[in-house]
Amino acid sequence: MAVKLEVLHKYCPGSETVPLQCGDVWSVRKDKATGCTHELFVSGNTVTWFEGIDTANRLVKNLYCVETTALQAYWCQFYEKGNAILRCVCVRESSCLTLFMETGAVHYVPLPFLAHGSWPLDGGIMVERKAASDAGHDGLPTLFTLLHPLDDLCPTTFRRPAATSPDLTVLGFYSDPSFRVLRPFSDPDSPPFVVCYDSSAGRHLVSVLLAATLRDIPSHISTPSHSRIRHTPVRVLSSSDPTPNAHITPVPSIIQCAGPQAHAPRPTPASIKGGCVAVKVGSGRSPFVGRVPTPQSGGPRMRSSKSLSPPHLARISPFSQTVNSQSWSTFYSEESLGQCYEALVPQRCLHLVWQEPGHPDDRPSVVPASAVFLTTDVLGKSYIVFLFSSQVWLLEYAKAQDGSYLCGAILSLPALQAVPLEDLSMILVLQQNSHLGLFTGTHKISDVDMTPLLRGPSGCGIEDSPVSVAQLRDSIDSSFTVVLSTGEMVRCSVPLLHRHPSVSLCLQALKHGLPAEVFLAMVSSYYMASHMLPTSHLLPHFVQWMSSCVPLSGSQPHDSGSRKDCIRPVDLDAVPALRFFVGRAMQHSQAVGHTLHKATPSLGPAFLLCHAGSIVSVLHLVYEELKLSVLLAGDCEFLAQLLHRYTSWLGWSSYRDHYQRDFPSLYLTEYLVDSGESSKEGVSSHILFSHSTPPHIMAWLQKLLSCGKGFVSGVSDPIQLKLEPFPLLLPVTRRTLQLIKVFALYCIPQATVVPLSGLVQWLGPQAISLIEPFNQLQEKVASPYERVILSLAEEEMTLSQLETFPVSLCLPIWDCVAHCQLNPPSSWPSNAYDIIGRNDIARSLSSEATKPALKMEGPHDQDDGMDIDMEVLGCRFPRDLRALEVRRMLQSSKPVRVVVVQKPETSDHEFIEQQETHLLAICQRTMALPVGRGMFTMATTQPLPTAALVLPKLNLTGRAPPRNATIGFDHIEKPSDMQQWPQFHNGVAAGLKIAPCISEMDSTWIVFNRPVLDQACNEYAGFLLALGLNGHLTKLSSFDIYEHLQEKHDLTVVSLLLGISAARAGTMSPPLTSLMALYLPPLLPQGAADMEISRIMQTAAIMGIGFLYSGSGHRRMVEVMLNEIACEPGPDLEQARDRECYALCAGLSLGMIVLGQGRSSVALLDLNIEDRLCTLMNGGLRRQPCATSAASCGQSHLILEGDAVNTHVTSPGAVLALGLMYLKTNDINIAAKFDVPATQFGLDFVRPDFLLLRALSRGLVMWDHVMPTQEWIHRHIPPFILENASGGGGGMAMAPGLDYQSLRQAYLSIVAGCCMAMGLRFVGTCNQAAFQCLLANVKMMLSLLLPSAAEQVGKVTLEMCLTTTLLGLSLVMCGSGDLAVVRIIRRLRTRISSAEVNYGSHMATHMALGLLFLGGGRYSMGRHNRAIASLVCSLYPVFPANSNDNRCHLQALRHLYVMAAEPRVLVARDVRTTQVCAVEVCVTSLQGEVHMATTPCLLPEWETIRRVSISSLKYWPIELEVDAKNRNILSQSGTLFVKQRGGCEVKASLPMTHLYHGCGIKSLLNQANKALIDNPFLKTFLEYMTGPSVSRSPAFRHSVLVECLLREQSQLLVACLQLEQMVCSLWQRQDTLQLWQIKLAVSVCSIASTQCADLLDMGYLESLVLRVIKQIAGASKNKYDEKGIDDLLKLYLFQCGSFSNLRGALHLASLLVFYDIPHSSVLCVTPSTSVPDLLVKARSLNLPMAAVVHLMPLFQAQNPIPF
Repeated sequence: MAVKLEVLHKYCPGSETVPLQCGDVWSVRKDKATGCTHELFVSGNTVTWFEGIDTANRLVKNLYCVETTALQAYWCQFYEKGNAILRCVCVRESSCLTLFMETGAVHYVPLPFLAHGSWPLDGGIMVERKAASDAGHDGLPTLFTLLHPLDDLCPTTFRRPAATSPDLTVLGFYSDPSFRVLRPFSDPDSPPFVVCYDSSAGRHLVSVLLAATLRDIPSHISTPSHSRIRHTPVRVLSSSDPTPNAHITPVPSIIQCAGPQAHAPRPTPASIKGGCVAVKVGSGRSPFVGRVPTPQSGGPRMRSSKSLSPPHLARISPFSQTVNSQSWSTFYSEESLGQCYEALVPQRCLHLVWQEPGHPDDRPSVVPASAVFLTTDVLGKSYIVFLFSSQVWLLEYAKAQDGSYLCGAILSLPALQAVPLEDLSMILVLQQNSHLGLFTGTHKISDVDMTPLLRGPSGCGIEDSPVSVAQLRDSIDSSFTVVLSTGEMVRCSVPLLHRHPSVSLCLQALKHGLPAEVFLAMVSSYYMASHMLPTSHLLPHFVQWMSSCVPLSGSQPHDSGSRKDCIRPVDLDAVPALRFFVGRAMQHSQAVGHTLHKATPSLGPAFLLCHAGSIVSVLHLVYEELKLSVLLAGDCEFLAQLLHRYTSWLGWSSYRDHYQRDFPSLYLTEYLVDSGESSKEGVSSHILFSHSTPPHIMAWLQKLLSCGKGFVSGVSDPIQLKLEPFPLLLPVTRRTLQLIKVFALYCIPQATVVPLSGLVQWLGPQAISLIEPFNQLQEKVASPYERVILSLAEEEMTLSQLETFPVSLCLPIWDCVAHCQLNPPSSWPSNAYDIIGRNDIARSLSSEATKPALKMEGPHDQDDGMDIDMEVLGCRFPRDLRALEVRRMLQSSKPVRVVVVQKPETSDHEFIEQQETHLLAICQRTMALPVGRGMFTMATTQPLPTAALVLPKLNLTGRAPPRNATIGFDHIEKPSDMQQWPQFHNGVAAGLKIAPCISEMDSTWIVFNRPVLDQACNEYAGFLLALGLNGHLTKLSSFDIYEHLQEKHDLTVVSLLLGISAARAGTMSPPLTSLMALYLPPLLPQGAADMEISRIMQTAAIMGIGFLYSGSGHRRMVEVMLNEIACEPGPDLEQARDRECYALCAGLSLGMIVLGQGRSSVALLDLNIEDRLCTLMNGGLRRQPCATSAASCGQSHLILEGDAVNTHVTSPGAVLALGLMYLKTNDINIAAKFDVPATQFGLDFVRPDFLLLRALSRGLVMWDHVMPTQEWIHRHIPPFILENASGGGGGMAMAPGLDYQSLRQAYLSIVAGCCMAMGLRFVGTCNQAAFQCLLANVKMMLSLLLPSAAEQVGKVTLEMCLTTTLLGLSLVMCGSGDLAVVRIIRRLRTRISSAEVNYGSHMATHMALGLLFLGGGRYSMGRHNRAIASLVCSLYPVFPANSNDNRCHLQALRHLYVMAAEPRVLVARDVRTTQVCAVEVCVTSLQGEVHMATTPCLLPEWETIRRVSISSLKYWPIELEVDAKNRNILSQSGTLFVKQRGGCEVKASLPMTHLYHGCGIKSLLNQANKALIDNPFLKTFLEYMTGPSVSRSPAFRHSVLVECLLREQSQLLVACLQLEQMVCSLWQRQDTLQLWQIKLAVSVCSIASTQCADLLDMGYLESLVLRVIKQIAGASKNKYDEKGIDDLLKLYLFQCGSFSNLRGALHLASLLVFYDIPHSSVLCVTPSTSVPDLLVKARSLNLPMAAVVHLMPLFQAQNPIPF
């Protein structure tokens, strides 16, 4: 007999189709995640990717074209940091590898050599180089790996045994062309084997490809820290070793690093949906699919959009002719490696595992294996299969516990072709007689009937058919491709061994319970017999086949109460196929050559009966396992019949009674057992486990619960509590193990640790990986409820899987869920939160939540640059329209409204000039808006990677009402380059909209936004600076950076220098330092060629040095910056321009380099930085400049300064440098250097703006002493200024010798400097004291805007002080959107006609507005040192007078606030709807301070927060500990997901007494029905409960209502319904399994009640128990065949007779089960047993009192107790 072959479809080349051409190749694989089949078809320069459910129904997924002929195509994947997977299709051409990524990107990897082939790896690609000369090897490596699309090909090292000593290993490269790679295995689930062939020695080698460690890298290409490679002892295993075939000798040293720790992490591939193109099947070149559509010329390549696992089979081209060369002698050693590969550090190393032994005749074989693949047999053994022309080699391998791989001897089979069948764990072999056969290992299972495949002419059989099988290929699961001798290709499949999970469990159990040869014989017989019957994969037919092996005849009485569908014993005469196959012996188990198993002896018809005891043992565990699944519990009856038949034949009465109690219909079955000993001769009745009674999982769990009190008393050994370990057989009894762990963790108290080995008895291999976590969980976690949840999470259980357990067994889990659901720890894994129904916490703390909710920017957005997501702002400010008002004030893309009234005496021409003049004044404000708009829209959008960024227009035109006539600058003159810097700021604002977390930005997209016209270069320059500030400019390639710098556009160079240095701040990168030095002459070596570098480029370069070396204290850079602050004007006019700006940036750069270090840097003490800075600040003699300084370039012919320091140039930079150097040091001596002169004479030598800077720097130094009070500000003002600042006006007498205007300017300057220092000290804190103090000073200065007061103060100074104080106020309220500050800003921006209100004033005003709404209300400012320094650079109080002014400060530095910005928003979103909701949040700081807020809100600095919690009646509580991990997630996402409680409105409104006393249940249900909107399950159930057709008891309704409203436990509601249904249908079922459910439910709830937590209403459960007792007691009043229930119990105990009525047997079994009455063999009672003896036996057996009460009447009637 043979298994029939099924033909799926055929491919027949004919006239209507195009046959395969030479060079066309294809590969097939199956995606395990989706079950789809994929194919890559290569023809010419086209590669087509097909996808479908099978090889017959395909759709075109992608089409790839390359420039030259495609030699290979395969799927591969690369790993990035963070376990990210890059999937692609690799196409090998003659000169390069083309990688088509699934994202649409294409990477080209050039091949600098001719390649023999390339193969996919797990996380890379392997390439084999073809030697250039055939005369011998060229000494260069031949094997390379590529681990990332952007990496270089790196050589692969190889570790082999030394030729001199086999105990040592030698490291080297593959360099001999005689070594050829046959196949590396790329499946992540398979070992990383690489199979090679040595043609010179004629042997095969198997190695393990591992990540190269320091030990695997040759010393001459290692870093200096790498040590020399130490030789390691090694032993290589060969088949010539005198070891048995079944024994595997380890190779410890050479592969000791081949464990899991050496592997890179392998994430599970995720599926990405993609589009498909329908193709007509049957008209193409591919053997399985239709014609490939040719791409249109010039059309884009189709993007890869499907994530797939590596291919199942990789076909390689035939080997070319090899040359004679030395074998191991030519292997390159460590000392003679090629010099040209010194820079390429190996990333992978091959560790030799096995090599083919030498041939007896010492003649090397020159024939490599034509194919190599991996397979596993039905016994679980793994093999490497080598296919030759006439035989197949099987090399067994195994993985040791330390992670190493062990190889055994070679086994051989005669075969012409072979392919693996993964689903069957078999090999399909084309035998030498041209017939197909199925083998598992070397054991033959069956022949394959090829009649459907080979149909000869009429009257000819298969043997006479002229068609034969030529090749087998492309196997997937159980299907494969057959290539016939005619060239026809047919897709075929063979039947599966089983498809039912219950049959699978039985076969797995029998594999562990039977000897190997017996199990193989059983599999062979069952496989052939099962396919002779319809639906043979179901469990009933497996039971029939197993039952036929037992020589029993049975009878079953027929009556009206018996089941009609009960399976009777199988009649072998009725099933000839079974009769044939049961007696079939294995006639073909011998293998040619070396065999793994001994020849199977001839087996008789009942060969399984010899192992009946083992079969019953393992199948009983399967039987108990099936009880634990609601999906497979229906198969228990069939398996119970089989086990009942076996135990009846074995005479195991206790086991037979066990199955009869579960299924009382078995009481009615009578077997005629042969009492002769000959029938049981040789039968093993050994039980695999030590239980005296049949293991019963339900009874064992109930006993474990009852032993909980013993655990409480301190007993940790279950044996002392008379709890026998439950037998387990992994992986068969996995659900049993899960429940044992759950119940044990549930009832074991906190102070007790019970080892898992004391609870279970391992029958199979002991799972050490399961024991240690169980024991550690009890030690680390105190709460038993948390133990259960974490145990389930560790096993990756889901709610859907938990629902497959019986309801009573899930009650401990639901109890743990109820306890942990309220306040779970924040350190749990995410799947633990899913188990307890808190997906809100899981989603809040998931790694995917680090990306905030951003608006996707499209090409159709509004052109004002502020089309952002206003959801957060709208929720923060729901009562007004301040967000829309801010958007109106910052928009600059629309024409402004020009309102000028024409006077009668004004001509039309003059009127037009007046309108244009007024428009020019308004444009000063319009041009200043982009800076504030950049603050408002910072990090709010995500651009499309396929579209250019939309830049808003900077519109400088106007509209004159009432006709809206357009007004330009046609009649007046305006500066030609007026828009240069405003356009730059406009580009920065557009670029800052991109969030820093966007990963789709790359160099290609940045260059794609490069403008074509020169007019847009300014905006693009600003765009580059924005990318640098938000971190995206680091993705710009070096080549593109050079291309941008080559243009010599000033603003572009400034943007790149500042942007790159800001993105790499603090790194001291040497390449970037060299780049900065090109634009900074002091850093160039002496004698360098003079370069024409503009002053603005030098300023940007010197500031870039400050960013690169921030906080480093680099001595060389400190010296350069000190010299550059005091640089003299050179002879060139360019060097004399903007000296103040250059000196200021030099001082700021110096302050950044020594930021906050003070005197802590010992290397800088001899420079006397403080003294030199004081000289530059106060004046003095100039130091002699060094030779490399820009000051040594000659005297200026335009500016004569003499030998003294020009403090007008050097003072601002020196003051800020000294302040930043001693930032937060509280050094009072340094602070004294910033004191204001105390006399009028001293005050005359200090400008008012210098006083402002001194007050600011003093506040930076005395950081901790800054107080938010007016008194603190007045302490910085000398008394004579404070007393006389208000003099000279209002009729007061003026003191002689005082300049009151200078005194007033000094007063305001000091106040403004203190206000700025206060703003920096309390930036982003919304401190109310600081807010009130700063607001009072702003209002004071606003009162001075009147013309009379402004003249006395000085309008320019007043404007500077006002804007500085306003910026300090905005810093304190940063991100808050305070309405009072918005009103002040709206008032100030209306000043258009004032001459002193210039471009800089508007810039400062709108920067204050942007700070209030920073990042769309999501961001605030940090207070770390670099953030403070960035804010000082950005908010420098001297603003430009016009749009082109850079004299005192570089305008590009105004955007450095981005380096201080931090995401601070906390948005609460409903986890179900993702809508923003208002929730009260409690924030606890590290000092214990509690801050209450309502989301969305801004939080304090994340580093100062200890805990974030939510406590609300409407939402589930959340308490998150803000550790390093949670801080990073919450700060990046800013989202906290919350889950609304069900029925929260009812709980808040209804009195609790109504719920507990059941008053007005129907009215309460109606109100609850209106409130439970978010839980559709509960709502639907309550609608059903309030319906008129429902009649339930009040207790049931009361219990349901409590569970719905008070606990929101839908799982407990399901438990109530199922328990209610069990009681109602107790006598409608024919088994007693439901009684166990009720008993376990009562036991679990009683345990919960002892812990002061009612799992279910105990009153309701007691009512269920009473109803069960009444139903069982009611059976005694009825008569069944003239026998009552007592008579049936007597018959059971005393006579052990059978029953003739199913209903009576069901009532008896219910009585026995419910009251735990043991079997008669356990009781050992007779009718003469007295009641006292019965009580003694009951006590010794620990019988429950209920069982004794029901047994006593039987013995009292026989032997009454005398009184």
